[in-house]
Amino acid sequence: MKILTVVHDFNNFGGIISHTEQLIAGFKDLGHETGFVYLRSTKTGGKFAEDSELEGYDIGVGTGIPVHQGKGWRGEYLSFINDNDVNKFVNLANQYEIVIWQSIFGFKCQDSEGKQSWLRMFKEVKAKHVVIVHDGNLRKNYPWIHHLRPYISGLACVHPSAYNQAAAMQIPRALILNPQDITRKQGTSFDEKTDTIFSLQTFKRWKRVDDLVAAVPYIYGNVIIAGDGIERAYMASKDKCKPEYYCTLDRDPQASENRVGKPIWQNALDKGMKYIGFVSEKKRDEILSHSKFLLDPSWSKTYGEHFNRVVIDAMLMGVVPIARNLGVSDNEKGIGLLKPGKNYLMIPWDATPKQFGDLCNKFLMMQPFDYGKIVANNWEFVKQFDRKKIASEYVALANQILPNTETGKYDESLNDTVDSVWADHFKFSQRLNVTSTLEDLFG
Repeated sequence: MKILTVVHDFNNFGGIISHTEQLIAGFKDLGHETGFVYLRSTKTGGKFAEDSELEGYDIGVGTGIPVHQGKGWRGEYLSFINDNDVNKFVNLANQYEIVIWQSIFGFKCQDSEGKQSWLRMFKEVKAKHVVIVHDGNLRKNYPWIHHLRPYISGLACVHPSAYNQAAAMQIPRALILNPQDITRKQGTSFDEKTDTIFSLQTFKRWKRVDDLVAAVPYIYGNVIIAGDGIERAYMASKDKCKPEYYCTLDRDPQASENRVGKPIWQNALDKGMKYIGFVSEKKRDEILSHSKFLLDPSWSKTYGEHFNRVVIDAMLMGVVPIARNLGVSDNEKGIGLLKPGKNYLMIPWDATPKQFGDLCNKFLMMQPFDYGKIVANNWEFVKQFDRKKIASEYVALANQILPNTETGKYDESLNDTVDSVWADHFKFSQRLNVTSTLEDLFG
């Protein structure tokens, strides 16, 4: 089959870059013909000038285009607010049988206010459209896709939180995990690993990187933090640091006198924390190969069960993940697809900085046999993320033959949000006619 993958330009790509590259590579592994379109809200389409410094870039394993975790892809792009570029997209997409939308939420941005021609990318494209739900924010941030349901064959939800969010849409949905190249599994011996904890993510509020940063003064091992985002900027800012990013006795009852009143970021740097910004996948794996742990500090009481793809990246490198109970699960016991003590080591969501640090120190003293058991468990666990398996599930979802697919029921409480975006932002004068069944009319 011919499959086109589409990604919008936006801030903080996070795991969407790796997801895109691995999924396209999975399609290629299966023998499908693939294409890629990078969409921007610029006045016209074009091509990025080549960066003179390519440090931090990878050549995408799927697209073959230079890509940076912070800057995105550096190739050609189309504008979704330019009529001529929309025409180009429609003509191109109609040469494909399936269109994969990685970031449909990207249509709504400051530059797209009052712009409507992008809708033709759905109405005039005969291919089967699959929309990926990467997060637990569909109901809050982009329920307006309800207007597009006549054109969407399925919603691919990357974790249970995303799947539960999609229940509010009357569109077929399926849980399809993140694609990974499981053939690259590799690991160093326990003796080759250093007492290093590596943490890599986009700095969003719910990622709770500040929990780790506040705990660094209590951790005896090395702490390396990578990635970037607005919350990192606040934490590290000398004049705009948020109040919650200062060390206080309310937050850290055991804090020493010399740390109280200072930014937690500075306290962590003083203790030896190393911050390295965005890193390429190659650099990520290089650091992981000599680290004992990958730590994902994220948690949320409302987000639900999820796991960031970097946790699986760590497993593929033979590294044991540390995560929060309300991060990888929706319950205090931390039990979901990932099991504490079997697949990861757990830190409670409400741990104080000292409790957080003490647990990290306990984990750093793990015996090789116990460490190896978790690594062995995860060698088996990652098989379900095989990019070829995942890619085949996308094709099946597009063709509406994927088992365990369910159609949600539209949540009428979203009407005001949905129509305010549709009418106030995009300036559509009325709802699309999405009634298609007697159940829609009378049910």
